[in-house]
Amino acid sequence: MCTKINYINSKKKIAVSARTMDFASPTGQKFGLFKAGLKLQNQVNNSSDEFTTKYDFKAKFSDIGFNFAGKHYGIRTVSDGLNSAGLSLGTLWLPQTSFDSSVKTPVDCLSGLTLPQLILGTCATVADVIKLFEATPLVNHDGEEVLVGKKRVNVPVEYIQQYATIHLGLADPSGAQYVVEFETRDGKAGVPVFYKDPYGVLTNAPKFSWHKENLRNYVGLTEKFNITKGKIMGQEINTTGFGNNQRSLPGSGLPADRYVRAVILKSLALEESEPKDNNEAMLLLDKVIATVNVIKGTSANHGTLSPDVDWTQWTTIHDMTNFKIYQKSDNDLGFKELICEPLKLECDIEVI
Repeated sequence: MCTKINYINSKKKIAVSARTMDFASPTGQKFGLFKAGLKLQNQVNNSSDEFTTKYDFKAKFSDIGFNFAGKHYGIRTVSDGLNSAGLSLGTLWLPQTSFDSSVKTPVDCLSGLTLPQLILGTCATVADVIKLFEATPLVNHDGEEVLVGKKRVNVPVEYIQQYATIHLGLADPSGAQYVVEFETRDGKAGVPVFYKDPYGVLTNAPKFSWHKENLRNYVGLTEKFNITKGKIMGQEINTTGFGNNQRSLPGSGLPADRYVRAVILKSLALEESEPKDNNEAMLLLDKVIATVNVIKGTSANHGTLSPDVDWTQWTTIHDMTNFKIYQKSDNDLGFKELICEPLKLECDIEVI
């Protein structure tokens, strides 16, 4: 479980994104600087010496990214990152994800193993990501306008159980915000579908379109003013205090509840006052993202050996206009700016 929240005002040159990493096993806290000019293989195979790389790339932009659980198959598996052009990316868990799982990567596929690094290294904007996938407009059966890519995403079958089934949250300083989900369309798996994100919030299952539709059940929560009194059977009764305008605000750790909570609280806060600069925007998102934190021990599944306890392990804030990432782990009181030595591509959070 994870949550990502954006605030962007392109006229004021404010662009900030906050994100939680919620997981049931320790993900590690490794972040790395991948410098412009470095090369990365976009496909790795750990079982055959005969394998040749299908898609190499040279980074145009530097990026700072968090590695999910370290490295897999000797490659960087980025779960959260920001590049020097201002493109913000987050990978969030989505069980309904459909990747092509062929052992050999089909001609029309990109490798999912290093897809986040490919995007951060070669794309300056969300529009560039759309071009990378050769996505074109399409109207879904429900009437929603989306962009559907020709380039699909492949994750080999032997790796897919270890690789988080994800959707992507993308944003840039221009105000572009999209969610990318990988679906099966026309019998082909791993098809990227770009959904506009009008609220700048992303969580987990169900799929993104469902969350937007579900907001219709919470329109009443957009009223910022409290009710001060009412009548019951003709008797006038005063309310007991502030906050009853949020009384039906969902409060569990469910992705659906976290989505509604983040959207409504962000909306109410912005109605009161808009951030004047990036610092104010970061303070706002810090407050909103804190309301969806999952405290360790408060959410668990029964496991065969031990409870499967999901919790918020760390939170990041991206300053998209100044190429800075701030991070706070579950045992920290405050955020730290992540700084890597130029020649040290993987840095342990404990050293800063």
